[in-house]
Amino acid sequence: MPEAVFEYPGIGDFSEVRYTLSHGISPGRITIRGAPDAIRPIAEGTAFFRYAGSVIQMPDCRFDRLTIEASGDGRSIARVEILDQRWRWRFGHISGEYNIRVDDGEAIAHGTEKTPQALAQLCLEAMGQRRFDVSKMPNQLRPYVLWDYKIPALALADLADACGCRVVLKIGGSVAIEPAGQGETLPITLAAIAGEAIYDWPETPAALKFVAAPNVYQMDFDLAPVAVEPNGDIVALDDVHYQPKPEGWKNEPVLELPNVEAAHRELAQSCVWKYYQIQPKFTLPGDPQQRENRIEQIAEVLPLLPHQVEADKLPDKTMRRRPPWVYGLFEKGAATFPQTRENEEPDPNLNDVPQDLYTRGFTVDHQRGLVIFTEPVFLHRQVDDNYEVHPAKLKLRIACQRRDKQTRGVVRWEVSPQKPARQTAALTILRDDIAREVYFNHKLKKVVSNEPDVKRQAEYYLQATAKELQASQPGTLTYDGFWPIQPDGAIRQVSWIINSSGKGSTIVSRNREDDLVEMSYRERRLLERVVEMSRTERRREQRGERR
Repeated sequence: MPEAVFEYPGIGDFSEVRYTLSHGISPGRITIRGAPDAIRPIAEGTAFFRYAGSVIQMPDCRFDRLTIEASGDGRSIARVEILDQRWRWRFGHISGEYNIRVDDGEAIAHGTEKTPQALAQLCLEAMGQRRFDVSKMPNQLRPYVLWDYKIPALALADLADACGCRVVLKIGGSVAIEPAGQGETLPITLAAIAGEAIYDWPETPAALKFVAAPNVYQMDFDLAPVAVEPNGDIVALDDVHYQPKPEGWKNEPVLELPNVEAAHRELAQSCVWKYYQIQPKFTLPGDPQQRENRIEQIAEVLPLLPHQVEADKLPDKTMRRRPPWVYGLFEKGAATFPQTRENEEPDPNLNDVPQDLYTRGFTVDHQRGLVIFTEPVFLHRQVDDNYEVHPAKLKLRIACQRRDKQTRGVVRWEVSPQKPARQTAALTILRDDIAREVYFNHKLKKVVSNEPDVKRQAEYYLQATAKELQASQPGTLTYDGFWPIQPDGAIRQVSWIINSSGKGSTIVSRNREDDLVEMSYRERRLLERVVEMSRTERRREQRGERR
């Protein structure tokens, strides 16, 4: 019978060897047991498994740990752990932002478009990989990615997961991105000495549900004047307790406010006719005109986003979201005084009617839905021979999200191919890089939405997840000797083992993971994500950022 041989620089005699090559970016461990005086591994080297002319070669391995154990007969046994080349993948960084959605949420900003295969290549090159194959990755999607000094291997794993693929280290040290669940069948040969190839129905959910990022709406909010009470509360301008009596604000000089009691005059001058707040009682564009969709309180759309949905093309052909706009009917100064347009309404088609756009200074308080002007904004209304001060007719064009009335959770676009009765136990596919974006185009007089693009991407992710969950000839076989069987999207584990009697064997698992490693692929990915989240949180704290 041919002899099973394991070689690594500094490893002389040994009694047992075990190595499992699995999917993912976490390094696999070669575990060797032997006499302490025969084991002096060097820091880095190539590991070889040899049997009957077959050679399994794993380059760029690294010695990780040596432990001295006591055996049952009182002898000392050295246990050595050597990491495969993925130990290097813990290091490095990659930065970049790609596939930025602009305009109606479907177009991609100029210069940012990258296919999944191109993104994977960037990651692999940043990882120092020279030999790789990304040709099996689906290339139709354009996933948004934002890498800020991210570890390249983690970026690659996230990208592969998003495309329904796996990062697969091959014998010999090359890397491939393989579609999950798809690949070679278990070879049935005379060398197969044990195992099972069975129909093992996996633990599948009752339904699948795709959930996108929170919906983004562009809304023209009505604005009404408000004021600040001494305790900091925001109230309607006519309800503030320091308004002049009995005339109120209509005959009060807007700058000096001389009839406001002296104790509150400075506060009044800072907010009267300068603070306007968005008003409720509306339905967001693109949502059905149903009672449950009607916004009854402004808290349902707060905080406001810092931009519009629409974008403008810059001279360098990139797209940039428009900042918030205020438009409407308001006094523009002495040259147009008096402007008595109380029976008119602002024209929202600002491309053709830009004179209604407010171009002076203001800021938006996104948390409270306030527009804060640097100077008083109002309209004059003629009453007999006098002119009274009245609120300006203003609107704020800005993007927002919507919150559920009961839970205050942000509303997301969802789709499930299964019936609603089965969705209580659904597996959720959450994609925060895909959002339904809606706005009303006032020039075309119609609602514009990227929902068709969101649906197309949702269908892909649902189909990819369903295919991964399918039970496609799962099983495990054990072969006599060492066999160079390459892992792929279906072959999840290949283990090469030399037992205490010196016999070599190969164990191969297809579309299942056996208890040969400490964690499954999904458990390893969860741990990797937790580590990355912790790392990101530390960086935020160092920069003094809040969540």
